[in-house]
Amino acid sequence: MAFAKRRVVKMMLTVLLVVVVLVAVLYWRTSRAAYETARYTVVRAEGDFEIRDYAALVLADTPMTSDNASRNGSFMRLFRFITGANGAQKKLAMTTPVLVDPGPSNSRMAFVMPANLALLDIPKPTDKDVGLREVEACRYAVLRFSGSISEKSQDDAHARLLTQMKMRGLEALSGPQFAYYDPPWTPPFLRRNEVLVRISANAKE
Repeated sequence: MAFAKRRVVKMMLTVLLVVVVLVAVLYWRTSRAAYETARYTVVRAEGDFEIRDYAALVLADTPMTSDNASRNGSFMRLFRFITGANGAQKKLAMTTPVLVDPGPSNSRMAFVMPANLALLDIPKPTDKDVGLREVEACRYAVLRFSGSISEKSQDDAHARLLTQMKMRGLEALSGPQFAYYDPPWTPPFLRRNEVLVRISANAKE
């Protein structure tokens, strides 16, 4: 009887281990680790605060508002573009992060285009609400935070970043931009979120 119980326990542990491995593999393949990330160099890092130099980027972007339905609709417009809703019916690689610019009157969501593609190499979107634009290389102050996407979490993170910048004598040259790296099924406490504010390229390091 004891031998049979030990055998059952061993089988259960083996099954549990297999499930854990499969979940880990699935999570890795669908998480930020599986995707190209916008290129940057860390100039200074102190805890959750960093100063970064970003290389020039090409973005595909689309309008949005702050509600969940609009965010989901904006995401799907961009996703359709990279999966073939373009003049060449060409698939483009998904990258991280997804960028959100919560401008007061013109909020936008953007996907970063793969670094090996110049603007002229990217096929034109077929959806009139999706556009392509270049962003020049520049320096940003960045604060990393976790949790779900909400106006409150964004406002709190922006306020914390401005406090960190004030402590270091850094002047903001733009409003906040938010970067989200993980798929929606990622537990909130494991998510990598960031708020970025542009600063002078000559800002002290």
